[in-house]
Amino acid sequence: MAASAISTRFCDVFQEQLNYFFVGRPAYKKELSAEAAEWELPICFVFSYDVANAKRIFPFDSGGFEKKLFPSFIQMMNRDSFDVVSTPDAPARVIGTFFGSPANYFRLKTPDEDAFAGKYSLGVFDTEVRALHRLIIKTGKPPDASTEYKKIDDRRFTIEVQFTADKMLKKKDLLAVVLPEPYFLDAKVTKYFRDLGAQLISYQVHPLNPNLYYGIIYEKLYDFFRRKKFF
Repeated sequence: MAASAISTRFCDVFQEQLNYFFVGRPAYKKELSAEAAEWELPICFVFSYDVANAKRIFPFDSGGFEKKLFPSFIQMMNRDSFDVVSTPDAPARVIGTFFGSPANYFRLKTPDEDAFAGKYSLGVFDTEVRALHRLIIKTGKPPDASTEYKKIDDRRFTIEVQFTADKMLKKKDLLAVVLPEPYFLDAKVTKYFRDLGAQLISYQVHPLNPNLYYGIIYEKLYDFFRRKKFF
């Protein structure tokens, strides 16, 4: 609020100051303690879609790839070969290709492997595309207790957009903010976001496993997107 911006931070993966955003889904996670305080709980900013001036665009969480959290069938490949920033309107094309609609992308619903490969006539050398599709449908734990799939979640296929500049908070650009309910008791917070024209969406704080709040935010944003007819 003091800077009216989401400021860049140093990224130890790419070794530069970056801002990270996910297209269409609140997929970012951080580790929360079992008794997280309200100021540790997740907040979600929803901006108008704009990928102009992006530095990189990946169809997955690049940090997860760097930490080798993904299955070996994709981890063996070159991460940078998945950077689609040079493709015009890459996120829309990726969503259309793998999911067919934004609603299916939000739910991570895609055709089975045979139908997908047949639709696009994929051959044995289309390995990056086939690996990305397999990454969508490969969920759950592996048969053994290895690290493969251990921390794989909705970040395994979410369109990550990186910028090298601060993201200024501006009217008509910031669409909504999802906040824990206690923040709504502070008039400065509510006035600040309402003056920006952002819709304020609250969620209640309960003595729950803090990771459950990510699911609550998903539900809140699904309803918001439906009302705005983004789906």
